[in-house]
Amino acid sequence: MKNISQVAFLVQARLSSQRCPRKMIRPFAETTLLDINIQKLVESEFIPNENIYVSIHEPELKEIAGKYPVNIFDRSEKSANSEGTPMTEIYEWWDKLPHSHVVLTNACAPMLKTETIENFTKAFLNTDSDGMFGVMAK
Repeated sequence: MKNISQVAFLVQARLSSQRCPRKMIRPFAETTLLDINIQKLVESEFIPNENIYVSIHEPELKEIAGKYPVNIFDRSEKSANSEGTPMTEIYEWWDKLPHSHVVLTNACAPMLKTETIENFTKAFLNTDSDGMFGVMAK
């Protein structure tokens, strides 16, 4: 059986969005999308803060993440400007985190509830599956 210490919770953000540049730091509901996503993870009583990572490159994003008790994965400029091909370029952290599993949350989904992240993780921990498909298929 897996346990929570094996799971990293990762927020990946950048400022170079083509459709909505700098959206992670634009004012949104008196905060930012990045703040909202990090707060949901940090406020969880189930998710250990030491398991939370923010994969970012730009100084403005690092300033926001620095307000929280989270790990900062120093994303490369190449990754931050990538449009996703190859996948290893944008997810350059995949073999560098000290965890065997990763729950990737998206700061562009501000309505995602902490409870949903926790419930998904608990379901995953209670399966023999090594990936999301095994959790979602049951």
